[in-house]
Amino acid sequence: MSAPALSLARIAIGSIWWSIVENGSLTAVSFAALIIFAKLLEPNDFGSYAVAVSVIEVAGIFTNMLFHDALVREPKASDAHFNAAFTVSLLVSVVVFVILLTIFPLLATLVGDPRIGDIGRVLGVGLLFEAPASILNARLRKEFGFRLLAIRTLIGRTAGAAIGILAALQGFGIWSLVIQSLSMTILGSTTLVVLSAWRPRLTRELRPLADVLNYSVGAVTSLATNFATKRAFIFFAGVFLGVETVGFLNIAFRLVDTVWAITATAISQVMLPLMARMQHDRERLLRSYRTALAMGCILMFPIFVGIGCEASELITVIFGTKWLPAAEPAFWLSLLVFVQAPRLFMTSLLSAVGEIESIRSVNLAVLAYMAIAITLTRLPDSGYALAVWSGSECLALVLLTILANRKCAISSYEHLRILTGPVIASGLMAIVIGLTRQFLPHSQPGLSIALLSAVGFVTYAGLSLLHAKDPLMLAVGLWRTHRYRPPTTDS
Repeated sequence: MSAPALSLARIAIGSIWWSIVENGSLTAVSFAALIIFAKLLEPNDFGSYAVAVSVIEVAGIFTNMLFHDALVREPKASDAHFNAAFTVSLLVSVVVFVILLTIFPLLATLVGDPRIGDIGRVLGVGLLFEAPASILNARLRKEFGFRLLAIRTLIGRTAGAAIGILAALQGFGIWSLVIQSLSMTILGSTTLVVLSAWRPRLTRELRPLADVLNYSVGAVTSLATNFATKRAFIFFAGVFLGVETVGFLNIAFRLVDTVWAITATAISQVMLPLMARMQHDRERLLRSYRTALAMGCILMFPIFVGIGCEASELITVIFGTKWLPAAEPAFWLSLLVFVQAPRLFMTSLLSAVGEIESIRSVNLAVLAYMAIAITLTRLPDSGYALAVWSGSECLALVLLTILANRKCAISSYEHLRILTGPVIASGLMAIVIGLTRQFLPHSQPGLSIALLSAVGFVTYAGLSLLHAKDPLMLAVGLWRTHRYRPPTTDS
């Protein structure tokens, strides 16, 4: 590996490490609070909150991510670009907030839970803080400033979560979830502004946005349709199945998404700026993509398969037996890593080469599928709901694989060759875990988790050395290089 490539690899690994710290600390704090909330609240509380948040998160795409990816990708982005983006984002956040105030009472009536209207309108206040902070976030990610972002999360959002936990212990019920969310948003944004050396300012000069507007519109509509798919699923599950069932589904998603936020989200946040640096060197870009795909999947597959196989024990120990109906959804959601992890890298690759409109088309197709599937089935039970959701994930993978072949000349066979080893190893690991469970006492879920995890790790590690040795050794080599080599001027 050449010196520039090695230096970039070291930057990437260092950035991934700090991104893991950022996402891991936020996720750990949120998950700790979730455990307390699960003890104190009922499934219908979580369901009502999840329905309201599903709308807020879609709206947040238009306020928080309007220029984020476009600024990260733009090689000539200057202070003028960031200031103009800050000004427009702030104006958009005000408009979106007013719209939310109007529509949430109507949505509450549709679901049949009046609490959703009040919760949604209060949560909307957070958008007024997140929008301006998102421009600082984009600048730091562009400059690989993941260390400061991690510190922001540790300081600001930990304090916010503590406030939410205190509210839960004081008996605020479902509103403790709202208090936690708002506190984390406001304190996190404030901390980022205080710690950042550069600060955006309002400006009347908006012409610099012309340089990023085309990509920005494509990126935000792509993200919005992607987010809308999952959030529409949660919202209409609340309409057809009731908020209690959504509460169980929400816990299943949170169990899986907690680990996803630590691993996959950290990788995706680094992949775009990293690949954007190589967008004009197609050969090097594709070589890095193949390496990242192989390394990422061999590390991610066993983690999520293990979570799925041990879902009942994990939910019993973490949340309590009243949440056991969430175990089966958590199992199926965990297995979706086989389609979600490759998509993560495909999306970063296509974004780096400017194919954001193609990604948007895929997300629109998946959203259309979701709308049609929900309309036809009306989600009669949670099994149908999970089947509809799994179908959307598989459809997205198929379409992205076709795009990667057409736009980047990476065939489906090549993807299959890279993924076969980790898939086989993970599948055999799941079988061994299932067989081992038959000999363990059901009355001791904590002991079962420890033993099953150990058996799964040993099984997967041994099989990986047989089926996927090269990417595994490369991952270890890059990690050791990052830890022990002295820094160079390039890094």
